[in-house]
Amino acid sequence: MNIHTRSSMFIGAAVACLVAFQPAHAGVIFGSDGNLGGGFRWDAAARTINGNERSLDGGLRYSMQGGSLLAYRDRFSWNVTPTLAAFSTAIDQAFGAWTSIDAVTNLGTALSFVDDSANTAVVGTPGFGGININGAEIDLFGVDAGDAGRRGVSSFNAQFGDVTLTSGTTNYGGAEGGGAISGADVYMNANANAVYSLDIFRRLLAHELGHALGLGDVEDVFDLGFIDDNYSALDPLGTLTNSWALLVDPFNPAASTLTHFAAGVIANGDPGIKTPGVNILMESEGLGIAAGNPVTNLVPLIADDYGTRQFLYPMLVRVPEPSSLALLAFGLCGFLWSARRKKGQPSV
Repeated sequence: MNIHTRSSMFIGAAVACLVAFQPAHAGVIFGSDGNLGGGFRWDAAARTINGNERSLDGGLRYSMQGGSLLAYRDRFSWNVTPTLAAFSTAIDQAFGAWTSIDAVTNLGTALSFVDDSANTAVVGTPGFGGININGAEIDLFGVDAGDAGRRGVSSFNAQFGDVTLTSGTTNYGGAEGGGAISGADVYMNANANAVYSLDIFRRLLAHELGHALGLGDVEDVFDLGFIDDNYSALDPLGTLTNSWALLVDPFNPAASTLTHFAAGVIANGDPGIKTPGVNILMESEGLGIAAGNPVTNLVPLIADDYGTRQFLYPMLVRVPEPSSLALLAFGLCGFLWSARRKKGQPSV
């Protein structure tokens, strides 16, 4: 099955009109059933699909179009061209956001990423979007979308069937319509008139990587429905801003004390996702950018994003409280990069 996500973009007005920030609380995933079962996720156990190693084992490999940071950077127009060092750091930070520790619950993640651009060339499809599962597990493209929008689109392919969860549960999810992601392609608009700042590029890429991990846009444009515990249109801010990651049953997410709300219950408006203060990274319109979650935020995930990550990639043990400010800073940044290589892959 191919999943094609909605195009996501930076909307400048979002910075000005959203002023109050509290963590948001609602999640959308692809491949779930009408309750909490299923879901498309990367398999935690080593897995080969169509001759390609496709799993979390050894880290998710990614490659950049052109085979290098320089070639990938120079596909885009910049307000100020970043140095290669700065561009490399921004790429690391976009991936690293998804490995960060949830400061509310202290839950970390088993996710890790490995730059494999020097070894594996990207393999895509013509145009802006689409999916070809060959290449690296996540291929990063810069392609002209035909307009000046600073936007991206991501697609992934998934194979129906059981997976192993990061909590150790085996044979999970296939009977409910879930399965294993077999490849993801992330396209960023490289039109000459789409001019990026490094901060906007990093935030947009972080959002698109959420799609590559199996998260949907919270606007729920595909009518997938929401995972939440207590949503009420009478108090959207209060019920869309409480952390719910600890309500996920890590051994069986389908048995979590959560509710799968039907499509349309949580509106893409106010009351709903556009209620001031509901600033979610996985918002397609605005990317959660607001006064309390500014575009400069290196770890833009908030409660919704962490809860959905925990649902797809559950962790059993919380990270211990740091004993020093240095450890705290490391924990919040959470750039837990894997030094291991995939089986059969040469070292860089």
